[in-house]
Amino acid sequence: MTGLSPFVLVAGCLTDNPPPRHPVAEDAEPAPAPAAKAPPPQAVVKTCPGAHRRAKDGLIDDLEDGDGRAAAEGGRGGYWWVAKADHAVVSVPAGAFASADGGAEGSKKATRFAGKTDQRDQWGAAIGVSFLESGFYDASKYAGVGFRIKASKPNFNVRVKLPDVSSHPDGGVCTAGCWNSFGKELMVGTAWELVTLLWSDLAQQPDWGDPRPAAITPSKIKNIEWAVYPGVDFDVVIDDVHFLECE
Repeated sequence: MTGLSPFVLVAGCLTDNPPPRHPVAEDAEPAPAPAAKAPPPQAVVKTCPGAHRRAKDGLIDDLEDGDGRAAAEGGRGGYWWVAKADHAVVSVPAGAFASADGGAEGSKKATRFAGKTDQRDQWGAAIGVSFLESGFYDASKYAGVGFRIKASKPNFNVRVKLPDVSSHPDGGVCTAGCWNSFGKELMVGTAWELVTLLWSDLAQQPDWGDPRPAAITPSKIKNIEWAVYPGVDFDVVIDDVHFLECE
C-alpha cells in the first residue's frame, strides 16, 4: 500500500448492516431487476473431532509492535482499520493507529476501541484487521479464530464478524443483500477473557441478507472485526488475535 497509512478510518462504510427500520411502502416504485451475480461458493469448513489450539503460524496480531500492521505470518499482510456510521464518534484510536498500553495476561500492548454511537444510524461502529492489503485470504487450513477481549462495563454486546466471499461485495456474489457476515454475538465483561470460535460457531444474522449459504467460506475471508450497535457508549480492548488449529 505505497504512500498510504496502513490504518484506515472510514466514515459511513457499512459492515453488518441490519434490515431497514422502515418497510418499503406498498405503492412504491418497483426496484430494478438485480444485476447478474456469481453463485455462492460451496463452503468447505474444517472441523475438529477433538480439541483445538492456537495455530503454530496463526498469529494475526498481538499489538506488541505498536503499529497498524498485522503480524507477517501465514502469508498475511493486512492492517487495522476503523469504520463508523455517520453520527458515530470514535475517540480511540484517533489519528494514526497506535496500540494502547496494557495487554492481556502480562503483554504490554492491545488495541482499544472507544467512542459513542447514535440511534439515528442503522448501524454503529467497528474495528477490524484485514488479512491482506486487498482480496480474500485462504484460511481453510485453520479451524477458527481466537482473541482476548474486555469492556469497560459488564455484559456489553459486541458482534465479532468475518466477512467472506458471499457477504462482502468484493466477492461478486452478493448485490443488494451484502454485509450480513458470518459472526457471533458476545456479551463481554470487565475482565480479560479468551474467546475461541470454530468456523462452525459462526452464523449470519437472521431474516436478511442474500445469499444465505450454509456456512462461512474460510478459503475466502476478508478480515476479522468487532462491531458495536447504535446508541451505546463503548470502550472495548482487544488483544492476541490468532487463528486456531485442531490438536
